[in-house]
Formats: sequence, C-alpha cells, structure tokens
Amino acid sequence: MAYIAIIDGEKVPVSIGKDQEGNTIVTVGNREHVVDVRWTQSDLLSLLIDGRSYQVDIHSDKDLHRVLLEGNHFEFELFDERKALLKKSAAIGAEGVQEIKSSMPGKIVKALVAEGDEVEQGQGLVVVEAMKMENEIKSPKAGVVKKVGVKEGEAVEAGALLIVVE
Repeated sequence: MAYIAIIDGEKVPVSIGKDQEGNTIVTVGNREHVVDVRWTQSDLLSLLIDGRSYQVDIHSDKDLHRVLLEGNHFEFELFDERKALLKKSAAIGAEGVQEIKSSMPGKIVKALVAEGDEVEQGQGLVVVEAMKMENEIKSPKAGVVKKVGVKEGEAVEAGALLIVVE
C-alpha cells in the first residue's frame, strides 16, 4: 500500500508490502526496511526494524501522528495516496474566483448557501443527487458566494455551473 508522509514540511513516499518470505517491507523514500510490528498497548508498540528493537509511544489524531522514540519526539502526517491526491486537488486553484461545476448529471436536492453568504473552506454549498446518492459539494476556499447558478429540484448536466465563490 502506498502512502505520503509529511515530515518537517517535506513529502516523503512510503510503501508497505511483503517480500517472498512473507516479511513486511516498509520503504521510506528510497530506503527499504524489514519491519515487524506488535501493539503492546493501545498507544505503545514494539518495532523490530532491520533486526533492531524499538519501543515506540504513538498518539494519533486523524492523520497527525506524534511519536516518542528513544527519548526523541517526532511528528508527522500520513495519508494514503488517494487521500493525498484529494487533499492536493482541493488546494489547487483555490485562489481567486472559483467556479464550482457539477462533475456528473444529477438533480439539485438543496442549495445550502445564497448569493452574498460568506463561506469557509470545506463548507457545504449544494447537495446534488446523482446515481441515487446525495453528494454535498463543498467550497474549495473561504470567500463570498457571488452566484448560485441552480435551483432546488432542477436537473443539471455534467459541467453545469453550480456556485461561484470569490
């Protein structure tokens, strides 16, 4: 499985797999390690990395992990590749005027904002029903709603303008 770790602001690729003997192989950047992990308590684990034993105290809050290893404190974020791509795409182009468009045909279930409303990044803007599922479309940035291009109950095509946030 592939991950992206953010350590001191630097993105580091991490992958976890098995070798032919069934050993767990963890690759961090371009360094490969044979690792055995055993949880001894809910936040304490025993690691065997390349034959050397470590006791690690780890506290996690969603994607942020705080680690105490041999008296040293470390902090890092860890995302699977899919989540990292979603996080990256949410941040791309979030400056200036944002035109939020429908990614597929559907029906507008509810407009959650009106023109002139102030919104926060990640705040719900509109609920679209597509393929029998309701999807809340969220704001890519904090700003002001400049235009609501749809009405509740309206059918929309893929690419239809839903909301403009500036």
